[in-house]
Amino acid sequence: MNHKIDVHVHAFPEKLMNAIYSWFQREGWKVPYDGWNAEKIFDYPAQNGFEKFLVLLYVHKKGMAAELNNWLYEQSKERPEVVPIGSVHHEDDVETETIRCLGELGFAGMKLHCQVQNVKMYDERLFPLYETLIHYDKPVIVHAGTAPVDYTGTVGVKYFAQVMERYPNLKVQVAHLGMNETEEFLRLAEQLPGVMFDTAALDAKSMLDDFPPPEQFKEWIERMPDRMMYGSDFPLLNGTAGEIEQQFANLDLDPIVKQALFYDNAKRFWGI
Repeated sequence: MNHKIDVHVHAFPEKLMNAIYSWFQREGWKVPYDGWNAEKIFDYPAQNGFEKFLVLLYVHKKGMAAELNNWLYEQSKERPEVVPIGSVHHEDDVETETIRCLGELGFAGMKLHCQVQNVKMYDERLFPLYETLIHYDKPVIVHAGTAPVDYTGTVGVKYFAQVMERYPNLKVQVAHLGMNETEEFLRLAEQLPGVMFDTAALDAKSMLDDFPPPEQFKEWIERMPDRMMYGSDFPLLNGTAGEIEQQFANLDLDPIVKQALFYDNAKRFWGI
């Protein structure tokens, strides 16, 4: 393909990045990219045909979002292929930091990781995040599904549905196809034109025995081809990025669907 965009890449300052690698190791993952710093992470998609890629931050405690957002802003100034996505913690001044990210720093949108932050999406402390995003007409990426394991009891389609009932105009990228409740998320999205999905579904080695077969992923993509965007979750993979891309190649998608998945939908939704 001539043009590709990856809507789900992670990078952090080196000390925090290494702590995240260590967490995945303790969970039994074999991350081939263990120890890669931001420079190596950014080089990989650029070298593999991705002209743009979204870099997603998330925070696990209050008081760290502003510093992380500043770091990503500096990175994006040096690497024009990086599309910066900001973070905010629900125990901080959510409105002020979101306005700073979307306004002063010019970020493309925000990221919310309900499991890592141990917060339900419908927590009222997050309402200023959604209202500010709607004001700026920018999206939020949410890890709202229960995959691979619901560690905290804070995720699930029911919380997502509550937010969308209150904020039906919110633009949302549902990470990881909303697994393990993909069918429920897709049904909701039929009534919500601002909801998109990324395909950064975790590799089968990271999931339970009932991980969907390739045919199921193909059916989901072809069912809503204008709502699907390619995401890799690089570098936090229990396997290589090449293996993930090969899985997509093996789906034998129609060229028009593949073009939409890898480029057109992301370009339209994110305005990049």
